[in-house]
Amino acid sequence: DEEDDMFVEYVALPSAPPSSTSSSSSPSSNNSNNNLQSTPPSSPATTTARHFQTIAAKRKGHLRRHPTIINNPRLVTNREADPDGNYIVSTRVRVARSLDGVKFPATMSRSDRRKVQNLVDECTKHFTTSNLAHGTYVPVLSMANDQNLDLIERHILFDNPNEWTIASNLGRDWPDGRALYANVSDLRNQTPDFMIWVNEEDHLRIMCLRKGGDIQGVFTTVMTGMRELERELTKRGWGFAYDPRLGYLTSCPTNVGTTMRASVHVRLTELGRLPGFFELVQRLKLEARGKYGETDRHSTGVFDISNAERLGKSEVHLINVMVEGVAKLIELERRLEAGEVVNIDDIA
Repeated sequence: DEEDDMFVEYVALPSAPPSSTSSSSSPSSNNSNNNLQSTPPSSPATTTARHFQTIAAKRKGHLRRHPTIINNPRLVTNREADPDGNYIVSTRVRVARSLDGVKFPATMSRSDRRKVQNLVDECTKHFTTSNLAHGTYVPVLSMANDQNLDLIERHILFDNPNEWTIASNLGRDWPDGRALYANVSDLRNQTPDFMIWVNEEDHLRIMCLRKGGDIQGVFTTVMTGMRELERELTKRGWGFAYDPRLGYLTSCPTNVGTTMRASVHVRLTELGRLPGFFELVQRLKLEARGKYGETDRHSTGVFDISNAERLGKSEVHLINVMVEGVAKLIELERRLEAGEVVNIDDIA
């Protein structure tokens, strides 16, 4: 509670994670101290990886080493999914990260949340990329109620806890230790396109959201921001929780691997009415939701289309699959608008 919080001393910024709980760290770091290594049994990441490997093995069979490609934009397709800009309303790419050596959000303490909040605040002050630096870092606890609701409605900030997050303990100590970084100086009058969510479902959610269909540009911004954050964390002795077979570890098993969800809101008014539409989307290795998220049951003609896979494939591979799949859906929508009869069951 805010009243109780007045009597709790804020925790100082940590200089490094506890040595007794260090685990496998991110493979993309250049710091020799962050090379992949065995994770001690006491590490939260080790415990999580052990459970997730059991789940993943049942779903995927034999698990090889998880591939990570985030540093080579030349491998991303240059195909435009919506070259005329008539169908894709907006594009969003987000990745999740857990800090190595810190308990996951459902079990972490209030002091740990504050450590993570202060650590990310310090890191973002040292961003150097021009379109990501000099932004605004705001703890949720310091927000006025109208600002909080405004940021949520504008899709800049995560939702307040619901019955699911409360039941899973993700809403403990809310809103203490939660924060937002956005790449603008005035959140009230400017709209950021790069955000970092701190201590929501995961320690970190790093994302870019823009109008239009520049999927490759949004992906590049997210990967640049993630490398900036990882560089600053590494300087301070921290890294991301990573398992060589599973990839990056997160609170939800469905995000383990790349942890990346790349999505577009795309207008598919004709195609979305056809029987077999959702099966077609699945065959393209994609996932379809309604415009308003995974619980949306409204029929607006606008769908949230994203990559379906996270595990066992690289970020670049999943972006390319998503671009090609969305391009195919838009092509079919055009044909239907032109009056052509399309049998989507024949499309692989």
